[in-house]
Amino acid sequence: MYGQSLPPANVVTFSRSITLVPTRRCHNRCSYCSFRADDNHVLSLAEAEHTLTLAKGQGCREALIMSGERPWLEKDFPLTEEEFIAYVYQLCALALRLGLLPHTNIGVLTGPQLGRLKEVNVSMGLMLETASEGLAAHKEQPGKRISERIAHIEEAGRLRIPFTTGLLVGIGESASNRHAALLIIKRLQERYGHIQEVIIQNFKPKVGTPMAHWAEPTLEDMVETVRQARQLLPTVPVQIAPNLTSDCLPLLRAGANDLGGLSPAIDYINPECPWPKPEELGATLSRAGFHLQDRLPVHPEVDADLAPVADALRRRLVGDRVTYVVNRNVNITNICQGRCAFCAFRRDSGEGDAYQLTIAEVLQKAEEAVARQATEVCIQGGLNPTLELPFYLNMVSAIKQRFPHLHIHAFSPMEVWWIAQRNGLSIADTLARLQEAGLDTMPGTAAEILVDEVRQKICPQKLTTAEWVEVITTAHRLGIKTTATMMFGHIENWHHRLRHLEILRHIQLESGGFTELVLLPFVPGATPLARRYHLRPISLEEVLKVTAYARLYLGADLPNIQNSWVKIGVEGVKRSLSWGANDFGGTLMEENISRSAGSAHGQSLTRDQIEEAICQAGRIPVERDTLYNLRTGR
Repeated sequence: MYGQSLPPANVVTFSRSITLVPTRRCHNRCSYCSFRADDNHVLSLAEAEHTLTLAKGQGCREALIMSGERPWLEKDFPLTEEEFIAYVYQLCALALRLGLLPHTNIGVLTGPQLGRLKEVNVSMGLMLETASEGLAAHKEQPGKRISERIAHIEEAGRLRIPFTTGLLVGIGESASNRHAALLIIKRLQERYGHIQEVIIQNFKPKVGTPMAHWAEPTLEDMVETVRQARQLLPTVPVQIAPNLTSDCLPLLRAGANDLGGLSPAIDYINPECPWPKPEELGATLSRAGFHLQDRLPVHPEVDADLAPVADALRRRLVGDRVTYVVNRNVNITNICQGRCAFCAFRRDSGEGDAYQLTIAEVLQKAEEAVARQATEVCIQGGLNPTLELPFYLNMVSAIKQRFPHLHIHAFSPMEVWWIAQRNGLSIADTLARLQEAGLDTMPGTAAEILVDEVRQKICPQKLTTAEWVEVITTAHRLGIKTTATMMFGHIENWHHRLRHLEILRHIQLESGGFTELVLLPFVPGATPLARRYHLRPISLEEVLKVTAYARLYLGADLPNIQNSWVKIGVEGVKRSLSWGANDFGGTLMEENISRSAGSAHGQSLTRDQIEEAICQAGRIPVERDTLYNLRTGR
């Protein structure tokens, strides 16, 4: 069920984008274009860095690299073909280093050129424009041969590059030609699955061009083309340009659901048509019943390869070191009043295998952990109605008094909420008292998917999204760092995952309080949720794709990403290190929750086993503490 659908019908997506133009030189002379120029100016890397830095400060996530086609064929152009491709590669690498995600559209390229640029692009694009070779608008320009453009898109598919293409409506083509062009795109999508969006763009006449006096396409033509695109490509987002139409609502109602890149700068192709501001556009759409949702320049649903650029971004942010922590899990009780459908760990108090540890038993486990050189003890448990606040305070205090250097990483936001409610305290007072007793940091569990429509189905008795956010942000204000988590692979879809990541990123930008994102693939096993929805385990390929997308989405804002070896195994985590992950997690020494659901990957790893696995993956193992301070002198 997960990851198979478009966003809900009322959701319209867009990308916060800035455009870099390496050069306006172009080997084509299209009759509708005012973009191309005859000057030989090539954007310098210093100019690009200035533009990208400003754009990052304005909230942009995408760097659109757009130029004329095959400029190296123009007289006196200062760069050869090889030099120009290398230069564009440098621009993309610069954008990645500064925290923006490149999307390159510089015209028809060869397979090797596409493969080279794939390393530093989250997606790429080329407009098919039309299915007709004979349009006067193109005047038989060499870069506009339809066969070459189809070959380019097809080669991108073979390389599994997330790809954007589309139609330019109103340049002399017929309705049947537009339909034929959509059929070409449909066939390419069916074969390769890499088309992440199809653009239906309306022609705008430009002063000083041969087509300056042509009429724009009618709204009826645009609506019908959008409708056909939605019918022929039912799982592919259909994009329109909100700055090129006075009213985009008819197009959205016809099936369009994406607005492309919205930029704080000009539209270089249509400079006379300014971009609408996302906040103002969002308000307009809201009044019409639509929700405007920002996204990355790569759509997560696309069946394409995100690994190279996610790995490149990981390398630029954190290098080749892979961290891990020597820790011990302690689940203090499995007695829980909650009825989460995804849980096989909980028990009622009268069941034969129900348990509750005493403080003495917790201390014994902490002592065993310290004997094995653990630096952290991670404590969580069920919502046991017999446990009151003094128990939690005394337990934390006893651990800290006996082992003052042992980091106490304890209590999920659900446990904190539960304790506060039962004792008539505020979240802040509860956390302050736990912190005074010796609590150091908190796990950001109980997040599952931070979308209430999903939570109502998988954990209706659990705290809401807003309540989870309240606990986490209160902890951050008090100086208590937390992890962030996402449990996925059950009944959620990619849109839900995106909303979850958006919430995490917003919190991180406000507080900087997250130390890492821990990805938790759902283990269906013996859970009620699996029985109710007939769920099977999520594939490792899907886990890797989520890892890559999380790396791209969070970037430098949250640079540490961990996959759970308990859930996907050591070999799975090793593979994830090439998909954006950089942390191996902990030794654990004991793990009960995933094991109860049916996970068969064990409960404990030694330091040597973790380091060996990291080395086998070609990376450098480094022990850390809970706060990601490296322990190089042990």
